[in-house]
Amino acid sequence: MSRRKFELGSVFILVTFLLFGCAGVNYIGRSFDPTTNIDMYFSEDEIMQEYTVIGHAIGYSYSTRDSKDSDRIQVKLIETAKLKGADAILIIGISKDNFLVGVSSSAESQISTSFLKYK
Repeated sequence: MSRRKFELGSVFILVTFLLFGCAGVNYIGRSFDPTTNIDMYFSEDEIMQEYTVIGHAIGYSYSTRDSKDSDRIQVKLIETAKLKGADAILIIGISKDNFLVGVSSSAESQISTSFLKYK
């Protein structure tokens, strides 16, 4: 009987987690002293300073309500960039994958980026 409650509780937690969404970042690259200000670019043509790419990151969010996914991802990307010592983020691409969880549909939104350090 307690195993059944555990399974139902686990499903409830998973569904709640997916309904309210969460955002995270997968980063690979070098780290420097933390920074406090991050510039965000959507095209290499916008960048007027010399820079080097210090790493790449994918920001992601799982949610059944996708209206705030990009905002949550952007906040997490900026937090991570500051911690890694980047000066700027260059957005490379955006994607969304849909999948089913039980009887409801959910989505994973992703934003691919490069983290930049000014020279």
